[in-house]
Order: sequence, then C-alpha cells, then structure tokens
Amino acid sequence: MERLSRIFKKVKYSVVSSLYPHTCGACGAVVETEGETLCEECRYSLEYIPLDVDLTPLAREMTQVQLSYFMPLLSYRKSNIESRFVLNIKNSGVRRYGIEAGRMMGRMINARVDAREFDCVVPVPITSKRYEMRGYNQSELLASGIEMETGIPVRTDLLVNEGTVVSNSIDAKRHKSSTANKYLATDKVKEFCGKHILVVDDVITTGKTIRECSASIMEKCDSNVKVSIAVVGMVSDLLGVYNEQNKTYTKDIFDD
Repeated sequence: MERLSRIFKKVKYSVVSSLYPHTCGACGAVVETEGETLCEECRYSLEYIPLDVDLTPLAREMTQVQLSYFMPLLSYRKSNIESRFVLNIKNSGVRRYGIEAGRMMGRMINARVDAREFDCVVPVPITSKRYEMRGYNQSELLASGIEMETGIPVRTDLLVNEGTVVSNSIDAKRHKSSTANKYLATDKVKEFCGKHILVVDDVITTGKTIRECSASIMEKCDSNVKVSIAVVGMVSDLLGVYNEQNKTYTKDIFDD
C-alpha cells in the first residue's frame, strides 16, 4: 500500500504540474505568480537552518572526513513540507523545483561564505539506470541553480556512480534501497588538486554518500584538496531541537 501511495502521489504531481505548470513544489497548490516554485505559505513555513549555526564540526565527526564547510538549507522530518519539497525535487519530474531549490541554496551559500572560495560545484551522480528511469539527476539541477546565484562553475565529470540496480529483494533490503551506489572520483579531479570543490546533494540522512564522494575526491589528490558539502535537507533527527538563545541544537547527533 505504501508503494502504491508513493506512485499515486507522483502521478498526481505530474498531472497537476502538466495542467498547471506553476504549482508549489511542497504542497502542490497552484501558485499565483508565474515562475514561483513555492506558494507563499510554504515558502515562509519552511524550517531553514539558521545561518549563524555552523554544523561543519558535526558533519566532520559524522562522516570522518575533514570537510571545509557543511551547509544544509533545511531541516526536515518525515511527511512535513520540507520532506515533500525534497521528494518532489527528486521524483516529481518537474525540473524547475530542483533549479529553484539550487538558487535558494546559492543564496544561502552567499550568505554563509565567500563563494569565490570555491573553484567548482560538483553534483552527486546517480547511476545510469536511475538516470534512465528518472530522466534527470536532481543534484545536477541543484548545481545549476547554485551556479546561477554564485557563479561557481558546474563540473559533472569529476564523480561517477558505478552502482547497480539491485534486483534481488533480499539484497534490496540489505542496501535499504533498490540501488547500490558506488561513488568514484575520475582522474579529472586532479585538475583541482590544491583547490576547493563544493559537492552538492539533495539530502543527508546517514552521511554515507557525502563521505564516499569526499573521500574519493581527496584520495585522488592525496588530501591536497578542500571539499565542502551543500545539501537541501538534513534529517532533523540528526539535529534535535534548535535553541534560539544558545544558537545550538540540543540533541547530539550520536544520541540514541
């Protein structure tokens, strides 16, 4: 039933978006202004990670990678508007959701750091089979939006995903997904040894993806390269509750 529900929601968004091209990426409502990706209510209801909160130390410990910056845009929980927005960026088939989310990320990056520090932005790749099924890589859409706002050039040839779609149901459960990802850096990464690479993905849940991508890049340059991460969403269970007074999250990400 859960699988059928996901399929129904995806079909619903595709139909609504084809009939009404300007629909909200979070709730599906028709937006009044042409080109808008979120309705006014959702735009102001999103749970943005405060700009004065630095989660880089937590991400370093979580991934065991010496990241330069870790910059998440939103905190999300299952079934809230942030999670629906993230899922629609990935699965709705509406590419403008990803581009606009990338522009939001780009503005967030400009507010946090000097974007001129970065030499390129690299989207996390998906498998060729996944690309064939979906028709696009959501991280590439995010990267293009970031480039629009920051001017950081996009490079899609530095990382590859040589994973395979798992057909055996037992293996699929073991991988927690129908796809076993395998991220590898290409030799073109060597062009950026001594420079700063910004890796972009849609969400962080366990840190496995950004750990593998970052480690692979650093290995190509014998660690003589800076790597930073930007994501649309970070699972709120990794954060806890934000304390406005102390500008911190109260729950350690390693608490059970």
